[in-house]
Amino acid sequence: MTKRLILAALTALLFAPVAGAQVFHDLPGVVTTEAHEAEDQVFCEPQYIPAPENSTKRHWGRTVYNCTRGGVTSSGSYLPLSRERSLRGYDW
Repeated sequence: MTKRLILAALTALLFAPVAGAQVFHDLPGVVTTEAHEAEDQVFCEPQYIPAPENSTKRHWGRTVYNCTRGGVTSSGSYLPLSRERSLRGYDW
């Protein structure tokens, strides 16, 4: 009797209707994995600034890097640290 009861309970559990996973579309603030990875990418463009023509001192030209990450543009005389090296605590 107990074996039949256990088999009946297992059969009911195995063939019970399974609720499908809920899928949400167009939630605010939710982005795809590709879009999230694209936000972390850094795009840098070097720009050479020549020395002033009317300078009396001996100036050299310099290179400025214009970098964009996640829609924010910054400029500086050095490239930003690579993500892997900065996570390990190393300099450039």
